[in-house]
This record gives sequence, C-alpha cells and structure tokens, in this order.
Amino acid sequence: MENKESRNPINIIIILVQWWKTLLIVGVVAAIASTTVSLLIPPRYKSSAIMMPTASNALSQMIMVSGNYNEYLDATQFGDDMKIDQMLQILNSREIKDHLIERFNLAVHYGIDTTQKQWKAKLYEQVRNSCSFSRTDFMGVQVSVLDVSPQFAADMANEIVDYYDILKRKIIKRRSEEAFAILQDEMNKTDELTAKLADSLSTIMSYGVYDYESQSEGLIQQYAKDIASGNTAGAKRIKEELTVLEKWGPVYLAIRDRIFFLKRGQMTIQQQYQNMRVDADYYMSQKFVVEYAVATDKKAYPKRALIVIVSTFCSLALALLLIFGKENIKRTYNSVRRNSSEK
Repeated sequence: MENKESRNPINIIIILVQWWKTLLIVGVVAAIASTTVSLLIPPRYKSSAIMMPTASNALSQMIMVSGNYNEYLDATQFGDDMKIDQMLQILNSREIKDHLIERFNLAVHYGIDTTQKQWKAKLYEQVRNSCSFSRTDFMGVQVSVLDVSPQFAADMANEIVDYYDILKRKIIKRRSEEAFAILQDEMNKTDELTAKLADSLSTIMSYGVYDYESQSEGLIQQYAKDIASGNTAGAKRIKEELTVLEKWGPVYLAIRDRIFFLKRGQMTIQQQYQNMRVDADYYMSQKFVVEYAVATDKKAYPKRALIVIVSTFCSLALALLLIFGKENIKRTYNSVRRNSSEK
C-alpha cells in the first residue's frame, strides 16, 4: 500500500514541493561544478581528409596489357567496397601508428612518461583515440584527427594520407619481390634444362640426324629409286643412313619437341617476369585524394553545454532517487510505529 501511495502523482508533486529548495541547490551546484570542470578541459580540434581507393594496384597490368577495355585495369577508376575495406585495414595497422609516433614525437606531445610501466600501451591508446577512420556515404574514406592544436591535427591527418601510399607500396613491393624471385629461379632452371637438351640435340645431329621428317622422306624415296635402278651400292649406303635415323630419330623428335614447349613456356615466364619487375620497381599512387585536411578554428570537443546539461540532469535524478528513498523509509517507519501503537 505504501509503495502505491509513494508512486501516486499527487504524492510525487508534494514531495517535489517539499524538497524544491534542496533540488534547486543541487541543480545550481551541479551546473556550476560541471561548468567549471568543462572549462578546465582543454579544447580539441578536429581535422579531416578524404580519399578514395583506386580500382587496381596491378601497375604492370594497367600499362602493359592491351586489347579489350577492362574497367578493373583502368587507372582512372575508383575502387569498390572491397578496396575500401582494404584501405581501412591498412589505415588501422600498427605500422601507421608507429610512423605517427616517430614522425611527430607523440610520446612528448601527449605527455606520456616513458619511465612508467605500460607507457607504450597508453601511447597507442592515445593515438587510437586521436585518429579515426571511417567510410563516407559516397565510397570514400575519411581520416580524422583530434588534437589540442588545429594545425597539428591537420598535419597528422595529411601525413596519414601521404604515408598510406608508402605503406601500401612496401606491402606490394614485398609481395612482388617474392614472386619476382620465384620467376627468376624458374627462368634459370628452364634455361639450364634447355641448354642441356640443346647439347643432347647437337650430339644426335652429329650422328647425321638433322631433320628427321624431311630426311627420312627423302632417303626412302632415294632408296626406292636405287632399288628400282639396281644401284645396290647406293641402296646399301642409304640403308645405313636409314638405320641411323631409325635409332636416333625418335630421340631427336622427343628432344626437339621438348625444347619447343620449353621455349613457349619461357615466353610466358618472361612476360610474367617483366610484369613483376614493373610492379617491384615502379609505383603509381593507390588513392585519389578528394580533400586534404586543413586547420580549423572551431573546436570539436568538449561540448560544454552538453556536459553541463547532462551533469545537471544526472545530479537531479540522483537527488530525486535519494529523496524518494528517504520518504519511503520514513513512511514505512511511521507505518510500523502506528501499527505497534494500535496493538
């Protein structure tokens, strides 16, 4: 019964009227305190840059492949969702943070005491809180930096945009060099095998096998003529040559065909080798910079009015809870005393 009465709107209004001075004092004190605290918080300024990924990072394919138009290999095309995800992953990498820490001496800038334990964790946490990366509504990526200095924030944001290309180039170059080394090794092995087969072919040719098909056809025709004309000496000589062809001809054909296919494979490997060398030695920007960051004179944090309103509201809510709790305890106590007196 008491709980229902305490939740009665009339009772609530009565309590508010009884305690209005207390609530007023709490509200005023909370507003003054939160205002003072908000004024002590140093303002932070936000600078943002916007960039978009390219459709492809295969430089060799873009500049060396001819034929039908391929949008994916067009250097002027913007990237899709997958490319945006890749860009965000690189931007969130530890190497980006390491570069910023070294480039801007962030341990000193953020006032991190490097003699304390876990100072690196605090430093990286501060960098993560200061730098943010997000998608835009139009297939781009926004790089934002918060700092007490608007120019410092702009410089950091632009440095991230510029270093993105350097970092991605390192990743692509490392991958290209691995593929480049594999192709180089394969080319060397193919050259060695071709040279050995060529030596074997030269040995067989020294036995008189130069062109198996044309030789065998010509010798057979001549052999038939000598037999028909009764030229036994000529037929015997040709028979000996045919015996040599019969022995070494299949080997000649096998080696010759093997060299032919190796040469064709060498052409493919050579093309891939050239492509990998282009990707390893040359570079084209992997982004379109839509907008570089500039220093702003409008602070992004703190929102002092919001801090004052929220702090004052929370203080009043807490005060009301305490008042209602006190009133409920008082009513319960009075009810128990009244019941005891009646007994």
